[in-house]
Amino acid sequence: MIYLGGGGSEHDESRLWDEVFVPGARLTVWPDAMPRPQWPATLAWFRQALAPRGDFEFVETGADVLVIPGGNTFDLLSAVRDRLGGVSALLERGGHVYGGSAGAILLGADISIAGLLDPNDIGLTDTTGADLLSGHLVLPHYTPGQVIGAQDASVLAIPETAGVVVDGTRARNVGPSPVHVITPDAVTPYAAGETFTLGPC
Repeated sequence: MIYLGGGGSEHDESRLWDEVFVPGARLTVWPDAMPRPQWPATLAWFRQALAPRGDFEFVETGADVLVIPGGNTFDLLSAVRDRLGGVSALLERGGHVYGGSAGAILLGADISIAGLLDPNDIGLTDTTGADLLSGHLVLPHYTPGQVIGAQDASVLAIPETAGVVVDGTRARNVGPSPVHVITPDAVTPYAAGETFTLGPC
């Protein structure tokens, strides 16, 4: 199962966190979207945010949940490209993946949409993402009516106060805010609790 966060706080995404972060789960965190000197602070924040939810084990391998938090999406893809095959392998064996902000964008077909949020200071030219969402792109931090420009693929636009659970081609907005699927022809909102299909783009 894939869990896509809109990039808000643990409180903004609390409904999503309720589903993905089950006490006792083994977690592996990829902090690569942040500069290396900030990794300890990133991990400390995440542990602190999880603490009210119970006990979790942080592991290097054999995780139940791979956690990919936010930061710069271009830096993230550059750092983890060689590891993306492991994400599919984790899902195939019944594991879960949580992507928040940059981590959510990474799980889409391409990360070039991150240019609306992040600078591409490293000059990344191959922006192919993990492509685990039926060809869709992901735009976190979305605000209704936001202009995103022309895109070749459908965009799953998630505000900070929402999250989407994806199981194969089926998606569900856990809310509380609506999410939108943006295509060249339409912008379709989905309210909290609604399910929809990630169909061909």
